[in-house]
Amino acid sequence: MRDVLSTLTRDVLFGPLDTPGRTEAVVNRLRTAVALGVLADGAQLPSEVELAAQFNVAPGTLREALAALREEGIVETRRGRGGGSFVRVPESLHVAHASALLASMPPPEFRDLSDWRAAVAGASAELAAERASDQDVGHLGSLAGSLAAAEDEATARRFDARFHIALAAAAQSRRLSTEAINLQVTYAPMLALVYADPDVRREGGTRLAEVADCVRAGEAERARRVVTELTSDTARRLSRLRSRTAAPGTGTGREAR
Repeated sequence: MRDVLSTLTRDVLFGPLDTPGRTEAVVNRLRTAVALGVLADGAQLPSEVELAAQFNVAPGTLREALAALREEGIVETRRGRGGGSFVRVPESLHVAHASALLASMPPPEFRDLSDWRAAVAGASAELAAERASDQDVGHLGSLAGSLAAAEDEATARRFDARFHIALAAAAQSRRLSTEAINLQVTYAPMLALVYADPDVRREGGTRLAEVADCVRAGEAERARRVVTELTSDTARRLSRLRSRTAAPGTGTGREAR
């Protein structure tokens, strides 16, 4: 299942784009691939022609996206023999991107994405409790433990993302898995801000371990309730942070939950 999930994650992150604002969409896809560890530090990207074809964008759009990533320090381009574009993972990547995303997101969009994340996680947990294999459950427990032991927010955010993707995979639903991966682009980067607190990292790992235990015991309703409560608590934490960091003109409105 993990090999299938890895393939699906790549398929989603490097699949054709069908949304406007394609330069920023390419940037977000590649940034998310780095954050999830799909693209490791030092990895060489495909050629510009190949990558543009994968995303179904014009070569100029792809070059603009790579230029933006170079400015962020995420991509390094080398010329000559053995040249190409290579991944770099600056320590500031996750927090800087999370802060910018949270501050710029309008309240209705933040609330809608928070609701959708809770819905996808809840449905995944409920179905996983009915369908997960022993291997799936063991993997979920391992990811929860890794989150609790994470030493920084970037690592914690990565294990949180992998847990939710693995939970959807354990539900044996390709659609839920695809949505769980999509949420890593649109919402999950902001979790780096929540996981800056070591206590929250430990609490998050403990509560995800409880979800894994519910899945193991086949307690579908409880699994849904626990993961939904956790995602709702996370949204409230982010909402409080957002009220202090919202960009001028976005307004505070009625925050999520």
